[in-house]
Amino acid sequence: MTADSAHGEGVAVGMALAFRFSARLGLCGLEDAMRVEAHLRDVGLPTRVGDVEGLGATPDALMDAMAQDKKVERGALTFILARAIGDCHVAKSVPAEEARAFLAHELSL
Repeated sequence: MTADSAHGEGVAVGMALAFRFSARLGLCGLEDAMRVEAHLRDVGLPTRVGDVEGLGATPDALMDAMAQDKKVERGALTFILARAIGDCHVAKSVPAEEARAFLAHELSL
C-alpha cells in the first residue's frame, strides 16, 4: 500500500463517518449516509474504521488523533458535517463526548 492509497482510504472512511455522524445528529437523512457509503464501497473504498487493516483504533486513540488535526481551534474539534449530499458545513460546537460515543458505536460494529 502506498501513502497515497492509505490517505485515500482515510478520506473515504472519513467521508462515510461524517455522513453517518451527521445522520446520528439529525442533520441529514440516513438515506444520504447509506447512499454515500454504498458509492464508496462500489468503487472499492473502505467505509468503516475496521476496514483499514492494522489500525487497531480505540475511541480515545481516534479522539487523540483528531485533536492533532490542523482544523482544531483552541482545543475544540472541528467537524465537516452534512445536511445532504452536496450540502456540507463546518461545525465547531460538537461536544467531544458526542463524538467519542459515536466512535465507540462505530468501532463496535
